[in-house]
Amino acid sequence: MSACSHKSLRAMIPSAVLLAAAVTTTRPVSAPAQQLMLSAEVGKTEFFEGEPIYLLVRLQNLSGDTGWVTFFGLGTLPVTLTLSRGNDNPLVRTLSHDYVVRPPWRGDPIAPGTSIVNTLVLQDLVGDEWANRSHLFLGHLSPDQYDLHVEFAAHSGVPGTTPLTLKAAPISFRIRARTAAEEAEVAELERLRQMGWDTTGVRGSRPGADYQAPLINWVERRFGEQPDDPFLPFLLDNGVYSVGPIIASQVEAGKLSRFDPDTSEVVSRLRHAVIERQKFSTGGTRLVQALSARHPDQLAALANSLGSTPAGDMARYQLVRSQHLQRSKDPPPR
Repeated sequence: MSACSHKSLRAMIPSAVLLAAAVTTTRPVSAPAQQLMLSAEVGKTEFFEGEPIYLLVRLQNLSGDTGWVTFFGLGTLPVTLTLSRGNDNPLVRTLSHDYVVRPPWRGDPIAPGTSIVNTLVLQDLVGDEWANRSHLFLGHLSPDQYDLHVEFAAHSGVPGTTPLTLKAAPISFRIRARTAAEEAEVAELERLRQMGWDTTGVRGSRPGADYQAPLINWVERRFGEQPDDPFLPFLLDNGVYSVGPIIASQVEAGKLSRFDPDTSEVVSRLRHAVIERQKFSTGGTRLVQALSARHPDQLAALANSLGSTPAGDMARYQLVRSQHLQRSKDPPPR
């Protein structure tokens, strides 16, 4: 639901692998010595048309040695998604692997026994293109049976290694037609999205400028009625940052006040409530990842409270990553 979906998608995806340990002086080990495993999941086997599908991928190092890999994450160059629909030609989301890395980069380390986890909405990665100004996601997946394959070119560009392609077990799921209630929900959310792009009434009724308030009210009401609603993590991440270009220009010019969801007490409260409720789901895990980029100070408490759940795993991973990034920024001792 962002004003510029490609720009917001890039903002959600780190430009380098999410680090799981500090860089050491250990030389990269060869492919046979590494025991790297790639897994992927979407949480369930059936979705309704237009429901967000949160794809969660995990790269694990099962060996006793530090693993060295190239940039890893959904939306990064070495990760390929292939989505087959019925008897149609596969929908493939892949980019060229022709890029240059320069010394002293030797790959990114994964400590023994640790994992890198990453999640995004599948329809923002693959699907039939449509006017996302009028819809919630970049891509559309029509009702059908789907098979998803995820591959990672783990050693692409890593010096001193041999080629290594990791493949996750295929994922099969079905998308069905919406019920009347689901149709009404999607239509209501699409109307809210269009409000964020509204160019009328900026100086008067301000429908575009007042987009966030009805969205937050909708999330609060819906959480009270249906706390497992799959749209809640998406709306508390992408949704609260979405404004169209006209409204954005008014904010930049100082003619409208900027709404900052990261300092909003009600948004913070709703995020934590949804994470707690949906901590076993890929959607709740996605919201933890989104929260970590803006509130790293909350990760330790989340990791403790969420326990051994997928969302807890994400919180612990993001906590380690945040601590490593902080150490890399600290000035060396004198």
